[in-house]
Amino acid sequence: MNFSFFIARRYVFSRKNRNVVNLISGISSFVIGFVTLSMVIVLSAINGIENLIDELYTSFDSEIYINPQSGKTFKTGLIPIEELKKIEEVIAITPVLEDAVLVEYGDQRQVAKLKAIDPDFISHTGIDSMLVYGSSSLISKDAPQAIIGYGLKYYLGIPGNAILPLKIYAPKRGKSIKKHKESSFKKLNIYLGGSFSISVEFDSKYIIVPFSFGEKLFGRTDEVSSFELRLSEGADKAEVAQKINSILKGKNLSVITRDQKNEVIYKTTQSEKWASYAIITFVMLIAVFNVIASLTMLILEKRKDISSLKAMGADGFLIRKIFFYEGILINVFGAVAGLVFGVALVLLQQYFQFIPLEGSIVDYYPMELRVSDLLVIISTVVIMGAISTYFPVKILSKKYL
Repeated sequence: MNFSFFIARRYVFSRKNRNVVNLISGISSFVIGFVTLSMVIVLSAINGIENLIDELYTSFDSEIYINPQSGKTFKTGLIPIEELKKIEEVIAITPVLEDAVLVEYGDQRQVAKLKAIDPDFISHTGIDSMLVYGSSSLISKDAPQAIIGYGLKYYLGIPGNAILPLKIYAPKRGKSIKKHKESSFKKLNIYLGGSFSISVEFDSKYIIVPFSFGEKLFGRTDEVSSFELRLSEGADKAEVAQKINSILKGKNLSVITRDQKNEVIYKTTQSEKWASYAIITFVMLIAVFNVIASLTMLILEKRKDISSLKAMGADGFLIRKIFFYEGILINVFGAVAGLVFGVALVLLQQYFQFIPLEGSIVDYYPMELRVSDLLVIISTVVIMGAISTYFPVKILSKKYL
């Protein structure tokens, strides 16, 4: 065993000498451990929230969207559907008509966004797992039915056993609302089939209906707002988007992925994660000052031991290594302890959900442990520990040794 490391370990873990210096070293190690534990928990919690957001958007948003580069709609003939279906990763494709409508139930009215899709496409989404009422089917006994957000259902005052149909109003194409007023709207009735709860953004805004119903309501034939494609699990969205772009080249259509569509939300989550990391790292920086204090006191206390070592032939480099190793041991011991307890707490939450989350779309606080985060945490602690130990030892050794 390295002689310097052996002496440093004796200074840190010796049971015979229990004094103020040992106490300060223990507190320093505890603080570093606590900050490390906090890093593990905070980053894992943000990972969990990020995953939850992704799951929620996955249930509603498709992996790939084909939109017009200008205008609200485009002709369906521009899309070679059969050619797109030949792409290995594509498992479902649907035309979409989407626009603002007025929804009426009884004496209540609410502006909403109507989304008309192929009834068979609904089985490839995650809407059925988000249902709080009814079924996810858009066709019942050969008649169309609607699925609406739970918030929209609440605003319209729709009871659990809705008897009345929903009245959907959409502006007629080419007619001015100011001039024609009520005659400028087309009205269709549709019965409620189910209600979903995903997030406030979707719940209070969306109503989903069969594509044929949307065509009649908006008066659009052979026109769509977009096409949506669902991909097989694990498919590379960006790669598939490139394949589709090559097929649609020169048709004035844009192909975007779900990540691009919700870019702001994903970037915000990542920004929050690394902002939290920066704040905790700053706390870690403050914590390492305790290590400097304990090293200063240890050097002062061990001056007699240092004189003995010098008499035995030890040079200044060897003595500096002793105190450098002690600082590293204090940091590493605290970091390892914090890492172990942090990982244990995160895994307990993942598998046993002992921290509930009341009044939310999930019953417990989501967490996810990522190896990349653990490596970042370990690197941060080791680098900060080494820097906070090397320079103080170098300066103090010149002054006191």
